[in-house]
Amino acid sequence: MNTKIVKHSPLNPLYQLRRLYDWTMNWSEHPHGVWALGALSAVEGIFFPIPVDPFLIAMGAAKPKKSLWYSLVAAMASIIGGSIGYLLGFMFWEYTQDFFFTYFFKPDTFELVIKQFQDNAFVAVFMASFTPIPYKVFAVAGGVAHISYLTFFAASLIGRSMRFFLIGGFLYFYGPSIRKYLDKHFDRITIVTCVVLVLGYGFYKLFAH
Repeated sequence: MNTKIVKHSPLNPLYQLRRLYDWTMNWSEHPHGVWALGALSAVEGIFFPIPVDPFLIAMGAAKPKKSLWYSLVAAMASIIGGSIGYLLGFMFWEYTQDFFFTYFFKPDTFELVIKQFQDNAFVAVFMASFTPIPYKVFAVAGGVAHISYLTFFAASLIGRSMRFFLIGGFLYFYGPSIRKYLDKHFDRITIVTCVVLVLGYGFYKLFAH
């Protein structure tokens, strides 16, 4: 079997992710790339299933001196998106729950998240904001549970800022070499990232129980 053909097959998920990476790198050179970053960060905070981190890394690696600005845009837009998710849960859950349960998370997972707010709502939202735990679920659940919006906002601001500015700061100082490394070792990095996300989800399940 020709491994080169398999590697570049449309059925190969690594090939598709590579195409997505190349697409984000092209966006980083686009005049409206920062708007795309903000829009993606906002919808990721509500329902979009793909984390914004790869987009931020691609843009910051392409233009390291703007990486801190990109981090600010990603953090603020994500909090705005999360706040919209909070509002949907707080005021419109009766009308939106079928949509979320059908496409984005299961009722039993949602109930586990609700229980986290009974212990410490600030810590629960902060953990979701900073770690691979799905932030969007906690945003919507926070509204459903009617936790204080001030608590939600403060935890989101700290967690999202820490997460994205750590990425931005690293790219600011090491961006050019990071981009070369990404281009050369993209497949390997993708596999490692997937493993980390799976482990993060495993820790989340332990935390939820």
